[in-house]
Amino acid sequence: MKRFFQKIKARGVILVIATLIGLPFFLNACSSSSSHSETPLTVVGFEYSPNCFGSNGEVVGFDADTARLVLENAGIAAEFSMSDSFTDAYQATLNGPNRALLSITYTEERKDLFKWVGPTSKGNSVIFIKASSGITAGLEIEACKTIDSIAVVNKGWLETTMLEDLGFENLHYFDTYAQAVDAFKNDEVTAIASDRAQLVDAVSPKYFMEENVKVATIYHGSYYFIAFSKDVDDQVIQRCQDALDALTTAGATLDIYREYIPYATEFMVPSLIQLHAENNPPYNYLAEYSGGTNIEISGSSVDIAKEIQAQSSYKNKISLTSWVDGYAALQYIPNYALLTTARTPERENLFQWVGPIMAASDHFYTLTASNLQVATLEQAQALTSVATPRGWYTHDYLSSHGFENVLATAYTAEEAFDQLLSGDAEALLLPETTVNWLCEQKGISTANLTAQYQSGYTEKYIAFSLNTPASVVVEWQSKLDAMKADGRFAAIWDKWYPGTEMP
Repeated sequence: MKRFFQKIKARGVILVIATLIGLPFFLNACSSSSSHSETPLTVVGFEYSPNCFGSNGEVVGFDADTARLVLENAGIAAEFSMSDSFTDAYQATLNGPNRALLSITYTEERKDLFKWVGPTSKGNSVIFIKASSGITAGLEIEACKTIDSIAVVNKGWLETTMLEDLGFENLHYFDTYAQAVDAFKNDEVTAIASDRAQLVDAVSPKYFMEENVKVATIYHGSYYFIAFSKDVDDQVIQRCQDALDALTTAGATLDIYREYIPYATEFMVPSLIQLHAENNPPYNYLAEYSGGTNIEISGSSVDIAKEIQAQSSYKNKISLTSWVDGYAALQYIPNYALLTTARTPERENLFQWVGPIMAASDHFYTLTASNLQVATLEQAQALTSVATPRGWYTHDYLSSHGFENVLATAYTAEEAFDQLLSGDAEALLLPETTVNWLCEQKGISTANLTAQYQSGYTEKYIAFSLNTPASVVVEWQSKLDAMKADGRFAAIWDKWYPGTEMP
């Protein structure tokens, strides 16, 4: 570990931090009268490899290594130790004083219980398969319900409870994570639900690559922070956050991650802004995936977001998530953004907005062969069933207008579209651009579908969480406005929607 920190410093990261944060930062750190600078901070970890674990009497792991470097650069004296119990470490940090806890997930329930610096790392709840299973990678969540067997831990783990809440009935329960991993390795089960880094650590990176372990689907994203007891001075928190942001900007956090996950890519570590998108073509979607190391996300909104950042010295990566998970995280995680998000009156005060980047009319669609007529809202309400993705603004529309025939079991537009084609739903509520795209991708003539009653015309934006600095939102909006003024936005628009009016 000492060699690692020497390598980090040799690469000039400390110099970069001095440049980014400024000399006054270090002078303040040295001369601060805060008791937290004079009295060592008690920093505690718990066994959660490879984020944090004990090795040869030291606390190591990529969260631990990152926290140690952050505190060092912030001028905060600290003593690291391991706890035998997460519950004990959590309660001690909650009670204080002058304590910090590593590798703790930032959640809505916990956000006001601590002071936070992060994220130091991120994790994904993933259903993993082997290439030998013959199952296609990059499935939608509903399709994973048909997998023969998925290993989970019967301990109230988040990976388990989320799948239970989603209605999975193909879960095989194990008392320990090690037992679940062994069952997966020995082909006793077809798949396993796990955090990515934890699985790689458990089976070894070599095994992970040789067996060509693939992602069937990603269904939840978590962010790990350093949680400080509430008595820790706000200036200490800010100095630590500034130091972490500087490490992130310099690429040092990825270097730390690669000490434990050698093949890690930039998508596996947090950005300054956690920029997410659902798999929803043509706005944003997974264009290519290979073994967790080669990920390409495409779409009109992705191109716009990339162009907004084109002139910035630091570019935030775009990660895929499910809409339900991303929308929930957008309501509480700091420095979090989600595209492409419909701006509706119900959502107006929940987020900060950059846009519009998309606009489309929303229609009730039926199969032309059904000869149904849906010319009014009342006729739509009288249908047997209307499919739309769960949690979408179209779902909100149906709920707010008293529809009692909603089929919102789909998690993506494609799943809802398929429900119409299969006859599971009598009608479909989606934007026109999405339906046209799905028809093209599936080789279906748009003449097979009839666009009926138009429920609205909706503009779509990049939504930022309320606890993202307003200055960030202003900067993004200003750059988008400049794109629209100089023709760059029009060039992207014409690429995806030729002959269609821009928002």
